[in-house]
Amino acid sequence: SVEGYNSVTLSWVAAMKYVGMSKYSEELTYSADVPENMNDASLEDGVVEPLPRRVEEIFREFKMNLSQGAFPPLQIVHDPNVGFSTVALEDMKKHTIITEYVGEVTTVEHTAGSSSDSLMFLLSTGDDSTSLMIDPTTTGNIARFLSGINNRSNLSKKNANVRTRRFVLDGQCRVALFTSRKITAGEILHYDYNAGIEGKSVDEWKDT
Repeated sequence: SVEGYNSVTLSWVAAMKYVGMSKYSEELTYSADVPENMNDASLEDGVVEPLPRRVEEIFREFKMNLSQGAFPPLQIVHDPNVGFSTVALEDMKKHTIITEYVGEVTTVEHTAGSSSDSLMFLLSTGDDSTSLMIDPTTTGNIARFLSGINNRSNLSKKNANVRTRRFVLDGQCRVALFTSRKITAGEILHYDYNAGIEGKSVDEWKDT
């Protein structure tokens, strides 16, 4: 509905303004210091695989829908005690795409000492000057507002209902967020910020 759409988009805009983000984007943002050609998946020193063909098609369709203003049914809410979180407005099946993790692409070297709690690994080359991170501090989308979990706590891990997945698309590394189980309307989305760099194969991830 128009009312639901307005509620979703207004919550996104309000949250981004509140935390000082200057630009909404659904794509990775590069700069003169870190040009796009640095995101070369062939330089990866770990295991990053393409998505299965059908999943890749779904991902591309998802990105096209976003470009046309069709947003997922997710609302950002604020609690003065815990900060921002993201709530599902509809039931969502397991392995539903939530969003791509985007922001400014920077190097691991450049993020040394950063106070940001939203950094995400993009490319690991074994060299901090060429390994890449995604920093959504000033530019990004709803991914920044999903609640993280304490991956050292088994109790906290049980709250995770979203997983990150690093993958190769068109020769570049990307990171997407998928539901890891069925989600019921009204649930808060939680995920492990470090899960996308565990080096799991596509089959291993699908079985989790």
